[in-house]
Amino acid sequence: MRRTAPVALAIALMLAFAAAAPALAATATPTPLPTPTVSPTPTTQIQLPSLPSLDPQKLIYQTIAGILYSMDRLLMTEMEKLWNPMVTGTDDLNGSTNFGQALVVDNSHLHSMWGISFGIATGSLLVLLFTLSVVLWMLGSAVGGQHALARNIVYFFATVILMAGSFFLITQLIDVDNALVSMINGRVTIELRSLPAYQNLGLKDPSTIQAADQLLQAISLFLIGLFIGLELIFLFVIYFIRLILIWVLVVLAPFVLAVGILPGARGIVVYWARLLIVTVFLKFVNVLVFMTFVLMGATSAAGLFNELLVLTMLLFMILVPGTLFRAMAEPHLAIASAQETWSRTTHYTPLRVAGGQLWNRIRGR
Repeated sequence: MRRTAPVALAIALMLAFAAAAPALAATATPTPLPTPTVSPTPTTQIQLPSLPSLDPQKLIYQTIAGILYSMDRLLMTEMEKLWNPMVTGTDDLNGSTNFGQALVVDNSHLHSMWGISFGIATGSLLVLLFTLSVVLWMLGSAVGGQHALARNIVYFFATVILMAGSFFLITQLIDVDNALVSMINGRVTIELRSLPAYQNLGLKDPSTIQAADQLLQAISLFLIGLFIGLELIFLFVIYFIRLILIWVLVVLAPFVLAVGILPGARGIVVYWARLLIVTVFLKFVNVLVFMTFVLMGATSAAGLFNELLVLTMLLFMILVPGTLFRAMAEPHLAIASAQETWSRTTHYTPLRVAGGQLWNRIRGR
């Protein structure tokens, strides 16, 4: 029994160990660790600035509109530079006349030219006219006609004095025109910016043009604005011709007044005086036209009508010279005055009577 007990104990231990071996093996075997699964983290995306969708057609429209806008601004700027000196500037026969920054006329040599013509008119021409007047007076006395010698002598010396002071008198007439223009300019600013229609003139922001009809409207406004610029250039030509005509009338003044000594030739003097008055006061009349449009305050929300208003004003200012010349100093009046002078001189009663008597004596011999 003592021998069998250890054996039984050993067998029991072996059986227990055999039964526990699988469990120990199961616990001793390392279990593979679970591989960590990396969950996809949301990636931060860098957002680039989104470019606008380019429309080639709209881009072309806005490019053309931008070019038209720049040209329109340039045209209006040049119009303002030309307008102020030309319309509101003063005339100075002893100084200079400004037609904007583009043209400055020096009038300082006009007095020298007038002096040359005055020297010729009071020289041989005046002697010739005086001799002719004396001959006509002698013929009138020979045929027994009434001829006021004292009145003719007074008229002769008055004409000579008027010839000598013609330059001064014309200068005073121009000073009167300058004073009238300055007086109106003091009450109403004679600038294009003071015209209500001109303030809303021109093309607006070119970036708003998105369609073909808007581009066509911008082109139409630019073309009308270009026509307004051409009208202003034409008005500039008229004002320059006015200055040239003043020069011609000043230089011709001694000759015209000298010819007026002859009987029947005073119609030429009257025509010269009327032409001088129209030429000098042309600027004042145009300033009145501009003041009328300013005080009317005509304006429109549509740019097209504003351009038509400015175009109409410039058209009136262009037509004013022709109207004045037709009313007072049309060229046919000069021809009629010359014909009247010739007719009254050839049909002068003392001259006709003396010529008839001389012809009868020749036939009687």
